[in-house]
Amino acid sequence: MEYTKVKLPLGHGEIETKVPNLLKVAVPNHMEAVADPRLEIRRAIQHPIASPRLCEIAKGKHSAAITVNDITRPYPGGMMVLEIADELHKAGLTDDEIFLVVAYGTHRVETKEELIQMFGEEVVRRFRFVHHVADDPSTLKVLGKTEYGMTVEINREFAEAEVKILTGLITPHACAGFSGGRKSVVPGISGMGCLKLHHSFPVVPADPAMGWMKGNLFHEQALAAARLAGVDFIVNNVDNAERQMVAAVAGDLNEAHLAGTEICKKIWQITIPTRADVVIVSPGGYPRDFDLHQAQKASSVAELACKKGGHIIVCAEAPDGSAKFGKHLKNANNPQEVIDLFKRVGMTADATGKAYMWARGMLKHRISIANSLMTKEELEEMFFHYYPTVDDAITDSLKIYGENATFLVIPYAADIFVTVEDEAVQE
Repeated sequence: MEYTKVKLPLGHGEIETKVPNLLKVAVPNHMEAVADPRLEIRRAIQHPIASPRLCEIAKGKHSAAITVNDITRPYPGGMMVLEIADELHKAGLTDDEIFLVVAYGTHRVETKEELIQMFGEEVVRRFRFVHHVADDPSTLKVLGKTEYGMTVEINREFAEAEVKILTGLITPHACAGFSGGRKSVVPGISGMGCLKLHHSFPVVPADPAMGWMKGNLFHEQALAAARLAGVDFIVNNVDNAERQMVAAVAGDLNEAHLAGTEICKKIWQITIPTRADVVIVSPGGYPRDFDLHQAQKASSVAELACKKGGHIIVCAEAPDGSAKFGKHLKNANNPQEVIDLFKRVGMTADATGKAYMWARGMLKHRISIANSLMTKEELEEMFFHYYPTVDDAITDSLKIYGENATFLVIPYAADIFVTVEDEAVQE
């Protein structure tokens, strides 16, 4: 049996394993990083897509809100804020008239140390941060309803700012097709009522939707909400596999975002020859394997690449454990009960949606967690199979699926999406 050495990101480092019967290591396509990321951001802001320049939009205005990512979504936010501020200064705004809204969605509020880690000391010193809280009605404002009937309720301070700017990173996304753009509003700075409808059936896709936007209600409702919020301008970037910026896009809420998704596809859309018996994935290391909430994104990608009944092995350190969703699996007798719960109550603040996504995969595949800091007992309580190392998981896979079992490896699976050449094997 022929084995191939493969490296996988894990936490702040990487691990190496030997994989038998390897179909492919599905790595992102190479694209050169820009020489100077801050200069690229400046270029994008000064040459916006389908939009006037931000300094023209902000002329005569006296307040500007900029959404920024939280620590689970790393990107050059500090550079973006500083370049946006320079452009707003040209319109006459001061630092005191510019504030940053952290688009947590339902994630926890960050510490000052984490803000400095994300944005740098200069940004934290110069600008006021607004920490969005989705379940605090006093901080929210209802803007109306989309044509579909979704009530749009967002952060009040952002809603009342005279200039509204979104920043973010464009990557493939399991529900929205791609992250970035409109997602900074929904779910980023939305209230729980809006989030619940948007992240529940029938708006949320039942199956993984990486790369799919046209006809995707999840994307379309987020875009409608961002338009209702009156977003004036976006600044987004696209990274390669080395987490280096390859491009920045700026300008119109939709058109600039679409331009970014086309660049993103060139890197992160990968073709595989056929579905595999065993798919080994890493979310991409920290912070994408920060906990099993974040790591689930890798499992969604694996669902599209694994044969029905096959084995998905997720290599995730998960130092913060399972996060909120874990209790739903622990309280259930089987994964189907978790799916039924989500169908019944929809998305909740304690992550029924994320529990649903794990359970969905479990009904179709054997899902294992390897190289985790979590205990065997806790993982098995949630219906995961536990392996101390990916080597152990590979050995067991050969026993279960036979020595001719085919393997596929996806080292950066939180961001990638796959298309399958052999359509006949797709379920």
